[in-house]
Amino acid sequence: MSKPRGLSVCMIVKNESANLADALPCIRPFADEIVIVDTGSTDDTRDVAARFTSRIFDFRWIDDFAAARNFAMSKATGSYHLWLDADDRVGPEHGDRINALKSCFDGRKAFYFILQNVQGDSPRSSCLQLRCTPLIPGIRFEGRIHEQLFPSAVNAGLELANTDIVVRHLGYTDKEATIAKARRNLAILEKERADGGDHGGLYFFLAMTHAPLGNREEARHCMEAALERFEKENRRHHLIPEGYLFLAGLHLQMDDAHGCLSSLIKAQNLVDGNPSHNYQIGVFYQKLGKHVEAVESFRRVLGRKPSPDYFPRHPLPNEGEILLHMAYSFYCLNRREDVLKLVNASVRHGCSPGKSWEWLGEKAFELKNPGLAQLAYETAARFIDLKPKSLADLASIYKLRGLAEKSAECLKRALAASKNPGP
Repeated sequence: MSKPRGLSVCMIVKNESANLADALPCIRPFADEIVIVDTGSTDDTRDVAARFTSRIFDFRWIDDFAAARNFAMSKATGSYHLWLDADDRVGPEHGDRINALKSCFDGRKAFYFILQNVQGDSPRSSCLQLRCTPLIPGIRFEGRIHEQLFPSAVNAGLELANTDIVVRHLGYTDKEATIAKARRNLAILEKERADGGDHGGLYFFLAMTHAPLGNREEARHCMEAALERFEKENRRHHLIPEGYLFLAGLHLQMDDAHGCLSSLIKAQNLVDGNPSHNYQIGVFYQKLGKHVEAVESFRRVLGRKPSPDYFPRHPLPNEGEILLHMAYSFYCLNRREDVLKLVNASVRHGCSPGKSWEWLGEKAFELKNPGLAQLAYETAARFIDLKPKSLADLASIYKLRGLAEKSAECLKRALAASKNPGP
């Protein structure tokens, strides 16, 4: 048996000198070869890359990420290929796991890593992403953007294995940069469609790109087209419930309760016991005022730990917060005894009584339930000093009810608390 030729780490970059200076030292301990493909940098990206590798190539940018990544793979000489971006980071522990993974490089397996998106102070989302494949004929990226190795890996008959190796993706933290990226992505996706692209994945990503740009009707149309194609393609089935949940949210934004409910029911029939999906469904039911259904959805979350899957997800709230979601719905169902039981149960899961009632106040205020919001905030205030936002919410409720003096006092306290935040 010939000796494996090792791991080629491939990156496509443009004007990434700062990121590369941070990323490449982390990559070197597990990379047997580093291949850098520059798509048109005007900064000192090449100089930074040259400190770590001589395998630097130019590729004229043609609005096609798959083409650039396939070019990078064509320059790799290892037995396996790992693709990374300049804003990806691999910690030392996970670098060691990549080195250990090399013992499984038999040419018949491909490996999912856990991608963890880290964007400023926002909650981190994570998903499984096919990152490491053998360098064999037929393995290639597909899609001008949101490019995927999965279809070619399946067609090649590879065994797809999950790992616990984490890649942290720093991404964009600036809102304007995020919008600019969405516009760039939309132009590339539309070009792919104009060139004859007609698969479900293309329409799915078109929908996901239109939404943050405020193009709701286009997003709805594209997601419906995606779901229609997914049903026929017999792959990417994991995206079908995501599509229905996306449509539920879109219908809710468009004040279409019937459309939201219809999409929710379709999603619910597909998700089985997935706790992340059931949590999302429960939140949607609460917004629709369907509290019996919401409670049942949250029950399916309790005691279940989600595992990473193929779509980015934020971590689930802790058990105490799930109980408080149920408490809110029980209040709306006029089941006050159950509310108290669940609030007390949330305390046993690490929440304090004051924080639990304040959470209920925030939830009720957000869902335009001023009666519960007032009761919850006033109850919380017996235990803790309310946060400035909670005080401001309570001031709004008092003003709405004609209690001007109480409203002014709350605003005064909110202002004082914001100037002198606690520890």
